[in-house]
Amino acid sequence: MVVRVPFHRWVHVEHRSLQPVHGGFYCLLPIQGRRVIAVVARYRHPGQLECKAFSLFVREYAELLGLGDNLIWAVRDDLVKWLDALVHNSFMRHSTPGLRASFEGIGRTTWILIKHGCKAWPIEVVDGMMQNGWREFRTAHALTTNYRLILTCERRWIFNAIILDQNDLEVSYDWTMLLNEHWRELHGLQVQMGNRTWSISLNNGDLNDAMFNQLLDALQLQLFDYVFITMLPNLTVRIIVLHATTDRERIYDWL
Repeated sequence: MVVRVPFHRWVHVEHRSLQPVHGGFYCLLPIQGRRVIAVVARYRHPGQLECKAFSLFVREYAELLGLGDNLIWAVRDDLVKWLDALVHNSFMRHSTPGLRASFEGIGRTTWILIKHGCKAWPIEVVDGMMQNGWREFRTAHALTTNYRLILTCERRWIFNAIILDQNDLEVSYDWTMLLNEHWRELHGLQVQMGNRTWSISLNNGDLNDAMFNQLLDALQLQLFDYVFITMLPNLTVRIIVLHATTDRERIYDWL
């Protein structure tokens, strides 16, 4: 039976069997409902573990989550990347555009997905407080009280993160530096804010002035407003504007 809510993480479950050939299961945990078996692991030879996508899971979720063509893994790191991608894809599949519905959840608990560079962290929000998953996110980023975390809404339940240090400079990590390699390859930018998109051409790295000015006119910037520009892994550019006086995000009609 197909689960109609996002998966917030995956787990490895050992198989209670006397047979040493069985390596257990890899299951996806939905934000509501029972876990779903995604992968079966078996030892084809002593010390050689082979993981294969569960046939029923493939039939039910192939179109929903985009499972890909390679469904057998001999290297665990490749399997982990696949499972992480399924968690991300499940949030994308069940989320909807828009800022105002982003914190709608089930009862008093909401699961959100915070994306940063090429990685993502599912985090449980209980009564407005970040709980399960928050410690992993905080530890991975070595967050301190001097850092500032800014979240911009991509879709319902899904947010993109920007982290600033005490000097208001963006902090870079291994999973964010990979994106910088793409800037030199770009011939144009696709800037998205809510349901609006601006296309800006590039010539040897220089922005087209007329196209960029159209974006600035729409933003209606005030003196000393903060403007954060970040590029996502799909090369889409997103912008956050903070009020100079209140330090809060400026909300536009199209968000």
